[in-house]
Amino acid sequence: MKISIIIPTRERAEYMRYSLQTALEIQDANIEIVVCNNASCDDSEAVVKSFSDPRIHYVNTGARISMRENFNHALKQSSGEYVIFFGDDDGIVPSQFKYLRYLLEAHRPDGLSWNRATYGWPVEGYGRKTGGVRFYRHSAYGIPFFYDPKNKNLNALMDCQLSHLMPVTPNIYHGCVSRAYLNKIAPKGDDYFDSAIPDVNFEYRAIMLGGNFLHADHPFSINGYSPASTGGAHNKNKSESPGAKAGHAFIAENKADPLKDVMDHALTVPLVFFSTLETVIKRMGYTKRLPDYLAWYHFGLSTRKDNLELAPRIMEILTQHANTTGSEEQLAAALEMPRKPKRTFKERLTRINTQINSFRVSAAFEGENTILSAAHVYDTILGDDYEDVIDQSLSRNAAWKFARRRAKPFVRQL
Repeated sequence: MKISIIIPTRERAEYMRYSLQTALEIQDANIEIVVCNNASCDDSEAVVKSFSDPRIHYVNTGARISMRENFNHALKQSSGEYVIFFGDDDGIVPSQFKYLRYLLEAHRPDGLSWNRATYGWPVEGYGRKTGGVRFYRHSAYGIPFFYDPKNKNLNALMDCQLSHLMPVTPNIYHGCVSRAYLNKIAPKGDDYFDSAIPDVNFEYRAIMLGGNFLHADHPFSINGYSPASTGGAHNKNKSESPGAKAGHAFIAENKADPLKDVMDHALTVPLVFFSTLETVIKRMGYTKRLPDYLAWYHFGLSTRKDNLELAPRIMEILTQHANTTGSEEQLAAALEMPRKPKRTFKERLTRINTQINSFRVSAAFEGENTILSAAHVYDTILGDDYEDVIDQSLSRNAAWKFARRRAKPFVRQL
């Protein structure tokens, strides 16, 4: 069974070099690694071609296109029975891949979701707590379980209770999906994704249509963030911010895409989710349940005071959408509601408990601190215990104790 690992890339050769290496270190002959270059002007092509691994399939779009178009293009260039996407400053944990494959071959789910790790690239002047990785007890060595995203996630999505979705939700980005399921839920026409943010587009389609998915509380991949990250550009598109360049490029590419979302998202995370939901509902012709517009408008308004530059644009977008959908009363009511706290008391307690049951170490490994060294640290500390947990010859608690023991030689961080 071939598994496709897809890395869409754009102008990030200095990061992509190491992200690609995390996949190349997987000891598995039956994978393909599709690097889809979105017409980069840096040395991305030279970086890819510096590796001679026959599993690499390099493609270039030939002209700059949107993220949505690049994901579609990359997926069409792949041939695996299962597909995994991750970004060009992200990585996969290579020695844990054999367990991912085992779960797919043993159960043949529509997709597999997992708890991705996080790593901040240690770039001078950028970010907090970069250059290290945190291990969470609740996110490692979990016994896999099946779920139907429609039964589990639909109400939470429509009610804008997004914290209830993660991490047990279908993902094409830092997740794995069968090609059969992708073909089953694809929009009509020649595309797999029909809104600006392809991974969220897939997630919402899967929640509305349902399926037979498997989830494992175990970190098979690492979400990297850097000054060049597209995700990091959202809510940080002020001219002086590190994400400004990535944000402006993202906006320009979306404007050139012939397929537009039903509403703009103004580079804010709340509007990204709201816009994607409304676009998917419209293009699917989904009529079984309307979103809770009061909750969604309240969420959409939540970033106005954080970014005064964007406040007028956010109001313009939401007002126009309310007029289009006849939900002016809900928008007016949302404007009168007090601002929702970043975290509820219960969420703060959960976060404290999660932090207590975790530890953080430096991602430096053999003189390097990159997504590749972070992957090496993860593999070293996780070891080979997950196999025994899956076949229930080792308890999850015992595996966690062994991981903590293997972590002792590493430099601890707060």
